[in-house]
Amino acid sequence: MNAGLGNLTTLKTHLLAKSLRSGTDFDTTILAIGLGIAGLIDTYTNRKMAYKADASVTVTGDRDHYYVDRYPFVSITSVQMRYFRTDDWTDITDQPIQTNEETGLVRFGFTVGSSQLQLRIVWTGGYWFETLDQGDDGYPSAPPDGVALLPDEIKLAWLLQCGEVWNKMDKLGAGITREPDSLSKLGTLELSPLVKTMLQPHRRFQLT
Repeated sequence: MNAGLGNLTTLKTHLLAKSLRSGTDFDTTILAIGLGIAGLIDTYTNRKMAYKADASVTVTGDRDHYYVDRYPFVSITSVQMRYFRTDDWTDITDQPIQTNEETGLVRFGFTVGSSQLQLRIVWTGGYWFETLDQGDDGYPSAPPDGVALLPDEIKLAWLLQCGEVWNKMDKLGAGITREPDSLSKLGTLELSPLVKTMLQPHRRFQLT
């Protein structure tokens, strides 16, 4: 099961003692932590880390290039345009003319049109990681051709931050009076300085 930037088994192995890993009592909580931290990492880096086929973005047409937010990308499926929401999308032939898979750059070669025109890019990209757990049908799954694997430092940053949240949670309902200070800090928890340092090289600054 996809738990954010890894499968549920990987995250449980990191968070739980060996004697607890085969159980399912904490699965829902651990899954929520994993998905939530993955979303927080996406927000901090201003990009989408996880691999997705046929991702899409719609932008205004007054541009000659765009940096997609899910990269490295494997391929550009199509670049399309339309003037009104009721119009059908029309493929722009021979576009894009230049791409940079490592930065997400898609260059069209000319300004497509005015700001009233809508431009849609459909592409496949992001980092791949195993989402199936041992015992699932198809495990282990094979990475798609040409895909980039999730870098070790991003995976570790995700695991470390998930551990930070897990350690501050009241798992058994007994810590409300014993450790109120620790619990009160959970709502204001941010990415740790170490995690931010690990993610810094992967932040996306190109926006247009």
